[in-house]
Amino acid sequence: MPFRPGLTIYHALAETRVVRFNVYGQITSVSGIPIGGNISYRLLLNGRIIPATLLSFPVQRNNSVALELIYSHFTREDEQESFE
Repeated sequence: MPFRPGLTIYHALAETRVVRFNVYGQITSVSGIPIGGNISYRLLLNGRIIPATLLSFPVQRNNSVALELIYSHFTREDEQESFE
């Protein structure tokens, strides 16, 4: 995707048409794989993990934005039950 001034991480991901967002700007799926349950994601900017709250952060020329899907054998509810 070509750089342009004002491009944000959100817009860069949305323009791939691979990442889908809900009306609140939260990532809901990647390549048709829904986020939730056993599937979560990690957002990276130039190889460094950043919080999803920075989706509105502007991208600079030559920045690298990546999204990693993470599969967990346990759902979050299962993890909670194992600690009780």
